[in-house]
Amino acid sequence: MGVDTDFFEAGGDSLLAMRLTAAIEARLGLRTSIAALFEAPTPAALAVRLDRAAPELDLSPLLTLRADGDGPPLFCVHPGRGIGWSYTALLPHLAPGRPVYALQSPALQDPGHLPPGGMRELAEDYLERVTAVRSEGPYLLLGHSFGGLLAYEMAALLRASGRRVGLLASLDAAPWPPGTRADPADVEQEALTILLRTRTLHPYAQPGPLERARVFAAVRGSAGPLSGLGDERLSAVADAVAGHLRLAVTYRPPPFDGTVLLFSATAQPGGLSSAVKAERWGPARVRVHDLGCGHSDLLRPGPAAEIAAVLEPIMRGL
Repeated sequence: MGVDTDFFEAGGDSLLAMRLTAAIEARLGLRTSIAALFEAPTPAALAVRLDRAAPELDLSPLLTLRADGDGPPLFCVHPGRGIGWSYTALLPHLAPGRPVYALQSPALQDPGHLPPGGMRELAEDYLERVTAVRSEGPYLLLGHSFGGLLAYEMAALLRASGRRVGLLASLDAAPWPPGTRADPADVEQEALTILLRTRTLHPYAQPGPLERARVFAAVRGSAGPLSGLGDERLSAVADAVAGHLRLAVTYRPPPFDGTVLLFSATAQPGGLSSAVKAERWGPARVRVHDLGCGHSDLLRPGPAAEIAAVLEPIMRGL
């Protein structure tokens, strides 16, 4: 790797980026951020950035993954955990002139952020950020898991207002069956499990149900995007994740006159078949692409390259 090698084009992803920033702090005593790597992805450019005061890890509601380019931007909606860093895996495989943004949960920065009353309210809030970047279509939307449901609601609102949606891509997201209920205890446990997955190292073992105090300590004790947060902010993030889970379970998709591009993870143990996932989106039109990986592996380098290979011709044709 040379001084002008781009970290992400060389195969770096959000997981490796977190390890790199941790290694820089350990070896050089300088705290940097994932955002700094987005803006200065080569060793030469990053060396210049390290001479400046390091900003806080970028947990902003709208994260710029790539600003350069004249084409319509790709807006990536966060999964249930509220963080959009994993979409960096797409960057090496998308055309260099394609701007890319990640929408993240406001609760990451604002512990006082009130959870939305429904998916429509959340989508309206997120669309304010999208339209601030791009006032006219075509709009390109992509979301993983919960983000796929929210991206659909955003697309439906855009179409209802007469605006053009050029892409709606869902990474292994499918609505729950009608009548499904969210048990509060189950939601709390799943939310804490999702928080634990934000860590990059150190297996977690605790007998019995997960407890917030221990989970928060584990998150702070390992490299990860939330390791610098105190209990108040981690509690707000846990509440937001639980809110996303409740919204997902009760979500009923409104009409949408476009096509849902569904990337289905076919190697998920106990997962739904691609046919069932597609049926859950009915009556919307669905185009399915099977990927031989698990649900949580969709944005690892291999599957991410396959996803980008399908997206790129579609976006290039707009």
